[in-house]
Amino acid sequence: MRVFIATMGTETNTFVSFPTGLDDFRRGLWVENGIEHEPASPWSAPAQTWLRRARERGWEIVESLHAFAEPAGTTTREAYEFMRDRILGDLAAAGEVDAVLMFLHGAMVADGYDDCEADLVARMRQQVGKRTRIGIELDLHAHIDEALVEAADLIVFYKAYPHIDYAERAEDLFALMARTLAGEIEPVMALHDCRTMGLFPTTREGPMIAFVAQMFEAEGKDGVLSLSLNHGFPWADVRHAGAKMLAVADRDIGIARRAAADFGRRFESIRNGAMLDLVSLEEAMARAALRGDKPLLMADTSDQTGGGAPGDTTHMLRAFIEAGLDAAVYGPLWDPLAVGICFQVGVGARLPLRLGGKYAPESGASIDVEAEVLFLKREAYQDQLSNERVPIGDVAVVRAADIEILLVTKRTGVFSPTIFTHHGITLEDKQTIGLKNLYRHRDVFRPLTREQLFVATPGVCTPDWGAIPFTRIPRPIWPLDGN
Repeated sequence: MRVFIATMGTETNTFVSFPTGLDDFRRGLWVENGIEHEPASPWSAPAQTWLRRARERGWEIVESLHAFAEPAGTTTREAYEFMRDRILGDLAAAGEVDAVLMFLHGAMVADGYDDCEADLVARMRQQVGKRTRIGIELDLHAHIDEALVEAADLIVFYKAYPHIDYAERAEDLFALMARTLAGEIEPVMALHDCRTMGLFPTTREGPMIAFVAQMFEAEGKDGVLSLSLNHGFPWADVRHAGAKMLAVADRDIGIARRAAADFGRRFESIRNGAMLDLVSLEEAMARAALRGDKPLLMADTSDQTGGGAPGDTTHMLRAFIEAGLDAAVYGPLWDPLAVGICFQVGVGARLPLRLGGKYAPESGASIDVEAEVLFLKREAYQDQLSNERVPIGDVAVVRAADIEILLVTKRTGVFSPTIFTHHGITLEDKQTIGLKNLYRHRDVFRPLTREQLFVATPGVCTPDWGAIPFTRIPRPIWPLDGN
């Protein structure tokens, strides 16, 4: 067997002003000569998994581009078409292949292309014909409609939010593809539109834990091969937005349609109780005034780079300073200019420093502080899972108004407490931890904190769906239009 492997993706927030260009992909994941020796990360893991499994079977492997950018605004036409044409050109040069395996995001929007994934896979299908099987792994915060389903043979989404199962779902996709190529199964796929928008964590207390378990339980039974809930990405104004249920069955499209409808309706029945609970910044600050035996964690949800926000707004940090909080830490605040200044003056220096509010209109106002430089590190990282590192660029830690502030040169969210502890910041002696993140941190910070709040701060990733100026999403959609 000959298998072609590629990676391309970003998560596009169509409401931010700053675009995503080729340089953003090159600063993220950009591998042209083989993914095998790239450090393990959430973006390299799927392709690395397929390489290992293909080699174990003695299959011939043809690799193309592996590129992933941090979520941001609309991808430039030039960047998307360059990467798309590179992958299609490599596929043409490879000659006949039995299968294609690709890790795409699913919520990539470019100038002139509302659905980059469907555009790429449809062109690929036209190029390779029906004989070559195409399998795709997608982030569950994707957009999908029939165009992508018709172009692909197999689609598998993550099941976990926060995303900790990308390697496991890559294993699932490979196993299904191997069975397909062996003639054991003939996959067919069906979608059910849940007409839903929201955030539905799968590891917090609530109905999503049981729902995911039910999906796993049903797979491999009664003709059902795979089940995936596409949660959707709520900060994109595209016509195919919203949550959808995908079922993959063996040969019988009726089984796939019934399973998709069944599990789609199950999700619709629990969605209200599955939504992430949010509090106002004012309420969160009132709770922060109370001291406890462990820190209170406050997630600055609307400026989380994982949703395409700039990562340098100052609303929560300003509230910390104005409230006079002590024993507090805040970060990561994306501010390459401030980090560069800190490296010039060195550890121990004290200086006036302007923080945040620099990148885009969405960034808001900067804060002027008197800062002490506590820690500096080049090419820093945070840990993810047990064997992965997420680069965060150069780091400076400063103290201002009794708050330790983590400054970074690479836009990043929080994957683990090591984003602080690797950089001279202790957490056990803190009363308040402020994070620029949405939810990904929740489980790994839980043992360290007395309570975690998800704070609806101002920003382009606002969870106030009614405040987002949608004009193109499908209507009616829950919760904007009721049940």
